[in-house]
Amino acid sequence: MEKSEWRQRMLLARSKIADRAKKDKLLTTAALRLAESAQNVFVYVSMGSEADTHGIIRALYGKKNVAVPCTAPDKTMHACRLRSLDLTCDRYGNVREHGEVCDGQADLIFVPLLGFRQDCHRIGYGAGCYDRYFSQFPSGQKVGLAYDEQLCSFAIGPNDIPLDRILTPEKCFRREK
Repeated sequence: MEKSEWRQRMLLARSKIADRAKKDKLLTTAALRLAESAQNVFVYVSMGSEADTHGIIRALYGKKNVAVPCTAPDKTMHACRLRSLDLTCDRYGNVREHGEVCDGQADLIFVPLLGFRQDCHRIGYGAGCYDRYFSQFPSGQKVGLAYDEQLCSFAIGPNDIPLDRILTPEKCFRREK
């Protein structure tokens, strides 16, 4: 099955996940535990049926340096400091109230995904924003947030960069290095 087919299948599966609030709470707890030792955290602002990050952002804001993705129409993504807890986003997922660019400074990066493999490869939305960002700024622990129902099997592309971990409500998958 092609990645485009997996994307469609995973979007549908993710939209049907039961007990979402309970699962998001478990993910938030695990994510905040990981963030304890980090000073600079880059975290996506969840939209739609993505694993919720709003609680993570609220808990970290003011205690850590929090950055969020800012993506240009040409699909170039940057980490930008969060200036307020107004998490209103445009269609690219950009927070309206963001500050200066701080690319490459994160100790910990929370990444959205549609599907994942046990070896910590992910299927994103197909634009390649995170893979290009990680190839340019490889430092920082890369952690996907997902539901167990998003585990799948797909072929890895030549530009796909694996994550270091994937957290689900039930497990923590770690990449073998």
